Amino acid sequence: MGSKNYRLLIILGLIAFVWNGCKPDEEDLPDTFTGAKVLIANQGNFGWGEGTLSVYYEGSGTIDNEVYKRVNGESVGNVFQSIAKVEDKFYFVINNSGRLVVADTGFKKIDVVDDFISPRYFYQIDEYKGYMTDLYANKIYLMDLASNTSTAVLPTNHWAEKGVIAGDLFWYTAPATNKIFSLDITSDQFKDSIVVGEKPESIIRDKNGVIWVLCKGDESKNESAKLTSVRIEGGDITSRSFDIKGVPTSLAYDKESHSIYFLSDRIWRFRPDEDNAPQSWVQVSDAEFYTVAVNPASGDVYVSDVKDFVSKSTIYRYSREGALLDEFSAGIIAGDFFFP
Repeated sequence: MGSKNYRLLIILGLIAFVWNGCKPDEEDLPDTFTGAKVLIANQGNFGWGEGTLSVYYEGSGTIDNEVYKRVNGESVGNVFQSIAKVEDKFYFVINNSGRLVVADTGFKKIDVVDDFISPRYFYQIDEYKGYMTDLYANKIYLMDLASNTSTAVLPTNHWAEKGVIAGDLFWYTAPATNKIFSLDITSDQFKDSIVVGEKPESIIRDKNGVIWVLCKGDESKNESAKLTSVRIEGGDITSRSFDIKGVPTSLAYDKESHSIYFLSDRIWRFRPDEDNAPQSWVQVSDAEFYTVAVNPASGDVYVSDVKDFVSKSTIYRYSREGALLDEFSAGIIAGDFFFP
């Protein structure tokens, strides 16, 4: 072997030795992603932006952004509306792209369903089927969970938004009306409707079976925003409403503390067993609140501040007592939280 080649081998060997000596062992690397996961659907700008998936880890307080794109090498689509899960599959609802993306627990794409016009929220009804609401279709799609296909449409004649299951009925909001409507989940036939207030948007069902609906109100009809409760016992329906100032949005429920949260100029809380009306809970100066959600495991309250709708969102995480636990950045227009 020539002297030049010999010297070159010695130099390369020294470089490798120094590199391996300076590089920390795998087990010595800090684990920056620990604890329960919180999935965040960032809508992205309507028409021209990309929706993104963020994953927040409660234990370490760290955020992993653009997870779906990194795993799949492509965008999830435009206006990432909501997240659902059926067994070991995530259902990503992509509103403006008119699609449902099915992914595994590692967020790898399995299937894409393009049967929709403007899908909003997916609800598993039983082990065989689910319902998909839609903004413009004037129908609810009946989904076969085994094949990930739309097998039928249930005409509504209105925009169907969010829903809850109560016994054999699926109750959903219709924001272009003043009512909530019900579907019999056995026959997939429409059953009833209840007047709750103008522009009902969000809906939850509490631990006592009472349905709560957040209504935005309608100034043109001189109708204020409302938080309305509906109790259905046998054939009897009783309701009560609380007038709300401003235009509220988003509704969340903590079963453990029996507390309801919603957003307007601040975060509001209502405890049906303790409060006579919704109470101011947390204020953040200049925040553009968009979505509130409660982690059912911890009771922590998550709120998105979407700022000017083109900048990255700020997420606030609060304890049940209202203490700020964390503050971090997610994607553009953080619009839905999901707790696996």
